[in-house]
Amino acid sequence: MSESRERSPFPAVGGHPGFDLVDTVHWRLDSSRAIDTLADFDDVVAWCAQMGVVDDGALAAATAADPDAAAREFRAVVALREAIYQAVFTSSESAAHLIAEEYVAARGRSTLQHDAGSASWRWRVPPDVTAPRAAIAVLAHDLITSDLRAARQCADDACGWVYLDTSPRHNRIWCTAAGCGNRNRVARHQARKGA
Repeated sequence: MSESRERSPFPAVGGHPGFDLVDTVHWRLDSSRAIDTLADFDDVVAWCAQMGVVDDGALAAATAADPDAAAREFRAVVALREAIYQAVFTSSESAAHLIAEEYVAARGRSTLQHDAGSASWRWRVPPDVTAPRAAIAVLAHDLITSDLRAARQCADDACGWVYLDTSPRHNRIWCTAAGCGNRNRVARHQARKGA
């Protein structure tokens, strides 16, 4: 695992943790500018902590993993991230199949525990290095089996961030109004001035 380093917060504009995971790739549609903010398993653990997708106990165990297991889990999480993107935005059957396989495996490694505070039962991912992958597999499955009519990709030519459009008129076209929205409005304005 990598040395401790300062991390910027991961983007949280997707409206669902699965889309926020996809958005860890910046400039997805421009290979010359693409930046993957998940560099290693430590980043996966940091993303899970920020998004609240794995409880602290499971994350503590995950960070103590051996380097080979951590590297395998990192690759599996990246594959799941890309499968989410492909399943939702290209209707890839192989991507959906990978998510389904990971979901079944995650449930097989998880346990049902009674939550006294809510008087209900909750699935708990395994408290080991596979915790992030298990939690991500569950949220990926929940996402792709939900109503995806509001799933969108930013209209910027290079951005590639994805989100659920929950705007009142369902007409959101930018990942963020302050980022891609402003940049594209300024570019259009400059183009009109130059014409």
